[in-house]
Amino acid sequence: MQIDRLLLKTATRLAPRLMRMASRGGQTPATEPAKAVASAPEESLRGSGSWANEWAGARAAIARAAAAGPIPKRNAAPPPPENIIRPRPLMSAREIKLHNWIADKLEVSCPDCSLHAGVALESFLVSEQPDALDGLVADMLIADDRGTPLVTLIRDRKVDNDRQVRLLDALIDAELPVIDLPDKLSLSKLWAQIEQHLPGEAAVTQH
Repeated sequence: MQIDRLLLKTATRLAPRLMRMASRGGQTPATEPAKAVASAPEESLRGSGSWANEWAGARAAIARAAAAGPIPKRNAAPPPPENIIRPRPLMSAREIKLHNWIADKLEVSCPDCSLHAGVALESFLVSEQPDALDGLVADMLIADDRGTPLVTLIRDRKVDNDRQVRLLDALIDAELPVIDLPDKLSLSKLWAQIEQHLPGEAAVTQH
């Protein structure tokens, strides 16, 4: 209904103009505004300001936008929190006790040997395949006085079986002895296994 009223008002407003056009021999009313625009002074076309001022304002706006930097995207992911890297224990309490026990036994029977914990395989093995040793770590490693690895001690990782298989395959390929560290172990049997790989006179059993 509003459209009908608008059309009626428009027709009523245009009726006198159409009558004048018919009396002038078909001259369209559009020519009159065109003549008025052509004869109007230049300043009147610019309104209250000048085009130069408007262009200067546009350049200033562009400069402000450039200084403000890019507009952030909507729904952009928040920046990562700081201090997301933090230390964690190298060994569990049980593993620390076992490590100290083995270290004490080595100090008595073979003081030239050293015991290391959490050793990345790439620090003592070399592979022709660049990524073959990535992420593989020996729980404990015994080395001689020249730093040559003698035996590795590996605990079972049931939660990451694929990595465990890769770890054992790499050690077997390198022909390094591997001693298993089960959840329940006999210390006497463990030390007997270690002694088999100690150099020279140090392999004498000392219980």
